[in-house]
Amino acid sequence: MLNPTLGRLRNAALAAALAALAACSGPTPAPPPVAPLDAAQAAARTQVPLTRPVALDKPGVIADLEFDLPPPGELAWSSLIIGVRIEGTEVKSFIAHSDLIVRGGLPARVHLQRIEGEERVDVPLIRIAPDLKERIPLGEDGFTPGVRAAGLDGTMLYEAGLERPDVLYDVLSFARASAPAPGRYHLRLELLEPRPLLQGRPAELIIGYNARAK
Repeated sequence: MLNPTLGRLRNAALAAALAALAACSGPTPAPPPVAPLDAAQAAARTQVPLTRPVALDKPGVIADLEFDLPPPGELAWSSLIIGVRIEGTEVKSFIAHSDLIVRGGLPARVHLQRIEGEERVDVPLIRIAPDLKERIPLGEDGFTPGVRAAGLDGTMLYEAGLERPDVLYDVLSFARASAPAPGRYHLRLELLEPRPLLQGRPAELIIGYNARAK
């Protein structure tokens, strides 16, 4: 029969050994910070999330590209956002720029297709209504009257090198796809009207997964 006192001594010795081992190993080091991509590196990226510089002041096609879609990250929803991102460092001018785009309207046609071998299959898209609650399906023509504020998963953006800590960002969504399967896709995005007030104001096409609500 096992001596209870001996068993307790063994357990105490084992606990002491484990504590000593933990003290020697120390805490797990944090992963190194991700360096932001420069303009050329960001333009060469073909996996979501991705960005491309665009001009919003003139009508015409601002995106016609293929990209790879991985599964969403742990902190992201499965909804894929297609929109534009603006940035700034001064709060008042940054907010005014965002409001100008939203209130002025930015009509566009958005078409997303999944590439399956030699075939391309249209992906249904929706947009957010002005009340920010109703989801409205886009028609076959892909028309959407403007953009609405959206939140993208910051973790995936940071890990891709597409965020800088000293910059303010705002994402405005043309449309979104609900839970598209990982794979290869083609996007075509066309602006339909001139917006001269947006001339010279930098913006980016952005494609990324929606952030989970906190």
